[in-house]
Amino acid sequence: MKSTQVNFFLSLFCKELSFHLESASARQDKIAPDELAEIISLATKEVLDLYLNGELDVHEYSSDTVNEYKDIALFSIDSYTQSNQTFEQISDNHASILKDHENSNYIDFNDISEKFVDIQSHMSQEVQRANKIIQDLHAQVKTLEITTTLDPLTKTFNRYSLQNNLTELLAKNRQIEELFILMIDIDNFKVINDKHGHIAGDKVLIFIAKLLKKALRDGDKVYRFGGEEFVVILNRTDLEGAQLVANRFLNLCRQNKPVFHNEQITVTLSIGLTQTREKDTIDELLHRADIALYRAKNNGKDQMEMEL
Repeated sequence: MKSTQVNFFLSLFCKELSFHLESASARQDKIAPDELAEIISLATKEVLDLYLNGELDVHEYSSDTVNEYKDIALFSIDSYTQSNQTFEQISDNHASILKDHENSNYIDFNDISEKFVDIQSHMSQEVQRANKIIQDLHAQVKTLEITTTLDPLTKTFNRYSLQNNLTELLAKNRQIEELFILMIDIDNFKVINDKHGHIAGDKVLIFIAKLLKKALRDGDKVYRFGGEEFVVILNRTDLEGAQLVANRFLNLCRQNKPVFHNEQITVTLSIGLTQTREKDTIDELLHRADIALYRAKNNGKDQMEMEL
């Protein structure tokens, strides 16, 4: 399933789940864990049935709404984790009561034992059910983090999207020499974080992401590779054009400074440029860009180096 379909599927699931939760809350003040599990299953089944029957239009929904589903999933994980712990505590208390009164002459041990066994059996089933739901929800959230195409902070594409797009580009029958990679690193980013704080660091990341996107042609994409590193894919260009883009990034960064708490923060970039070769793998391509990037770092930063 493509990332757009995943986002669309989850956004619709969120709407279905919200509808069922509102209906349930209108009938009662609180929702029991087993009822919540049934509601989640029902919403999933309804959306899946529509999807398999081809009755849904993927383009009707925005990928941004995937964040709503993530919030619900994370909330559900917390809810079921608490339910799990509560059930286990109740079960332990029951076992303790049975043990304390095992030799007592003042209660009907057989009667209370039978009742407690029934309660413990029910609680044990609920614990198993909660555990299964916790595992499923954790898996869903983990999958979302991997497959969602946008980095939540910078709104650039993420590393998963980079892998997918490079795989498609390298697999096409095309003039491979028209594809260039820029590996971009924010200089002295740790110093910025240490001096101004992590919130300022986030502001710098967002600022650089916007600057990179603004300087590119329509269709060229920016990817957050990790931490303070970004990757830009330049398609349908030549070496001179790729160098021009890299130098444009450097100059724009020198001429513009993000502001945090009324203080300008000086930011520069180091850039590594490489060109695709015949039968290149993604790892080989990114490794060469990384070599060029570290050469730019070692040569004094605020510059571009090439590994061709």
